Amino acid sequence: MSSAVEELQRLEEAVAYARGREDQTVAEGSRASRALSAAEGDLEMFHQAVGAGEPEDPQEAGRLRAAVRDAREQAEPGVWAAQLSGAEQARTAAEQARDSWARANFGALAAEMVPLDAPVAERLEAAYAELRAAESAYAGRVRAWTRVVQFGDMTAEDVPRLPTAGSPDEVRSAFAAGVEPPTPRPLRRALEEQGA
Repeated sequence: MSSAVEELQRLEEAVAYARGREDQTVAEGSRASRALSAAEGDLEMFHQAVGAGEPEDPQEAGRLRAAVRDAREQAEPGVWAAQLSGAEQARTAAEQARDSWARANFGALAAEMVPLDAPVAERLEAAYAELRAAESAYAGRVRAWTRVVQFGDMTAEDVPRLPTAGSPDEVRSAFAAGVEPPTPRPLRRALEEQGA
């Protein structure tokens, strides 16, 4: 017997499938419409060329007319409207089934989900405490370097700043690029060049 959370996941997957089918139907209808436009454009160019004096190739004309006929069948608006309507109905039904089941089984869902919450909160709290300790250690190294960089013909601007001190976007960028050590940049470059 599956758990309530597993059943909700199964219903969510059914909704995702129905949404995907709806998107696919829209995309296929658009492709069919573009294919029809392209086929009609090819036939029009053929007739323009004949009108401009090029010899008419009956086989080519037949092939182009057949392509337009086939494309019209594929792009029939009524067919795509009906298919899209069916896909929308399937999505709506899947969403309603999920919502109805979730309402009826909320107690079981909550009973399974609540015990998972405290460990996650504790993990976040521990991670935050570790982050604060790491920030303090990093800030201490920045302060230490800021006091002595002048003796190496460098300035405080050469010392990297605390990567968590910026805006959320700056913090994300700093961690995505890799946190640079608080060593002054010119000194770090010189040491790297020396192979240290």
